[in-house]
Amino acid sequence: MDLVEAAPEQTHRLRSEVLAWASPAIRIDDGAEHLALVDGAAVIGAVSHVTWPCPDEPGVPARYFWAMAVDCAYQRRGCGRRLLAAVADRARTQGEHVMWADARESAVGFYLACGARVAGDPYVDEGTGLSVRHVVFRLDG
Repeated sequence: MDLVEAAPEQTHRLRSEVLAWASPAIRIDDGAEHLALVDGAAVIGAVSHVTWPCPDEPGVPARYFWAMAVDCAYQRRGCGRRLLAAVADRARTQGEHVMWADARESAVGFYLACGARVAGDPYVDEGTGLSVRHVVFRLDG
């Protein structure tokens, strides 16, 4: 499997299947980067990320990531951890000390196992209608 920069539209099918999105649209922020894990021609993992302040760590340089998805056939093989590590590497390169996401309740356990902490109260994401929590990773210690 190779980790590559990807155009967002290359990840639509995977994200629609794994994240149960009704449409292939994903949020694209100015300066956002999109990474994909590919196996041959197939996109089997994806994550998007951008420099963005973390509400739970005010004043600390931070990177926000979203819409992380791994094909069900490839889950529990380290793909999600590999995507997180790639985002963390890019954050460190930019001098950021935190990375964070709005995590679906069903994914919170995965992020905790990867070293995140949960911050704030759960809330309903306006775009998806799902209950989400902030997960926050400190990158400097």
